[in-house]
Amino acid sequence: MASSTIISFFLFVFFFGSVNSFFTPAASSWGRLQSTSLAVSPQDDGDAKNVMLRREMMQKSLTFGALLTASPAYARSAKSRTTGYDVQHTEAEWAQMLSPQQSFILRQGGTESPYSSILEGEDRAGLFVCAGCGTPLFNSKEKFHSGTGWPSYAAPTMSKSSPDVSNVEMEDVSTFQYQLAGAEVRCRTCGGHLGDVFADGFLFPGTPAFATGKRYCIDGGALIFVPNNQSADGELEFVRGDLPPAKSARPVFQG
Repeated sequence: MASSTIISFFLFVFFFGSVNSFFTPAASSWGRLQSTSLAVSPQDDGDAKNVMLRREMMQKSLTFGALLTASPAYARSAKSRTTGYDVQHTEAEWAQMLSPQQSFILRQGGTESPYSSILEGEDRAGLFVCAGCGTPLFNSKEKFHSGTGWPSYAAPTMSKSSPDVSNVEMEDVSTFQYQLAGAEVRCRTCGGHLGDVFADGFLFPGTPAFATGKRYCIDGGALIFVPNNQSADGELEFVRGDLPPAKSARPVFQG
């Protein structure tokens, strides 16, 4: 009894520390647990503090999960980003097709800095498609502002050929890991890394995420936005997510 009480005490202290850091304002609201890479975006303007906060939070949460499950703390990105996907290119070809930022996210599993994508503030009606292959991934109706600094969606677009299957592939993880730290999401067509999905939609009342219970936290650089209202001259209008927003659009945090 004494030993179990001591173990329970340490787990409580550890978990409380994780939760406390998880809900600090400095962590950009509820933060983002990045699964595939903790490298700083090549477009990062020097504000690496947010990346370090995500690193600290991820390590705490995943270590706590490992204590309970006695399994490796993390084992993502084992699956190939090429094998089994309909659209395939060599990494050299991808490097020619994509911008450095797009390649960093889609092919290397990197994470952009919060509020670094112009698409975080994009509120027009339209579709968000994969920057690698053009597959429709998210409808603007499912977009909401989570306060994390990354474009957020409540649900992905479903496949036209298979209505029961979405165009976004979710990493196959245990229910426990998904509830605790989320899961990586990729484009189902080309395997490009998009971001992560979390089971915390209930934290966003008044948004589409509250209904689905999910928050798709997506790197804007992995997307291209195609608005519904196109000009009559026939030239397709689109917005690349690897572009930065206007300086005035980026919020300033005090302290």
